[in-house]
Amino acid sequence: MKKIVLTLVSVALLSACSNSVEKMQTANDTYQNADREIPSFSPLASGGVTLPQADPTYELPQLNVKKERVDIRPPSTPLAIIKNSLTQFDGERALIVYTDAQAELYNLKQIERLLKEEGTNSTLNGAVLISDWAPTGRADDKANTEIRYKVEQVTAQDASALAVSVEQMRRDGVIYTPDQADKQRYASDRLNRFVAALTNAYNKQQQDLNNASAGPFQSGLITDTNGRMALGMDASFGQAWQRLGSTLPKLGFNTTSESAGRGYRELKYKPLDKQEWLRLGVNPPNLEKGVYRMQISAVGKQSAVVITDEDGKTLPNEAAQSLYSALSVLLAQ
Repeated sequence: MKKIVLTLVSVALLSACSNSVEKMQTANDTYQNADREIPSFSPLASGGVTLPQADPTYELPQLNVKKERVDIRPPSTPLAIIKNSLTQFDGERALIVYTDAQAELYNLKQIERLLKEEGTNSTLNGAVLISDWAPTGRADDKANTEIRYKVEQVTAQDASALAVSVEQMRRDGVIYTPDQADKQRYASDRLNRFVAALTNAYNKQQQDLNNASAGPFQSGLITDTNGRMALGMDASFGQAWQRLGSTLPKLGFNTTSESAGRGYRELKYKPLDKQEWLRLGVNPPNLEKGVYRMQISAVGKQSAVVITDEDGKTLPNEAAQSLYSALSVLLAQ
């Protein structure tokens, strides 16, 4: 039985292998379909879509821009350094407004003195002061930048104000017009320095007054920064203020009013007997009875005093020499 089955299988295999290619073609074999030509396709068209053109209206113009250096320094503003003061910059001037009582310390005479101590001359005409050319005083400025300042003092019913503006500017000797930022920066900076210097000097004088000892000290005739004969003293402001307050009455000068912050006293003079002056080794100064003024200025641990008449005019040389010599004797005791 097994032999019969094997025989039938072998016959079937041989019959299958004997089929021709032609018979396979008629059998619609898919192998032959691979010989057909593959169709080609053209690229897709845009489908009729038209893209918009760039509108030149919104194009940035091509310009040859000249690059300029930009000043990135922050602007300066007037500082309210004075107690109960107001400040502002009005476009041209930096201002500080304070009570009228404080005008004894913050005024054009004091500004003139500060400028002179800095080595800068100025011209004072009424309520307006014009400084000579001076460096800006700022470390962040270009070299050889100089300014002439205009300082004004305005007095109202119960208030006063100092206003600083830039009169002229120059760099390397060439005058130019400052822009708004420069006007604000330099006017405000100069005003702040003026006020700070006066405030610090006043505070130091008050401290010296509180700490001063009224001991004797040496003094002698000198010429002050204004070219006037004065008495130079080897003493601080506080020491000189106290000693002069107690010494001047011995020479006939009694204090009628004073301002310690300014180093100023108003004196009323009554002539002494000739013998009183001779005891001090000097001749009488031959001063008329009346009102006189005393002004102390201080630099470091030294100070100087000048006595003038009621109008602020210096005393005659002989009278001033006799008066200061007598003061020197009393201050050394």
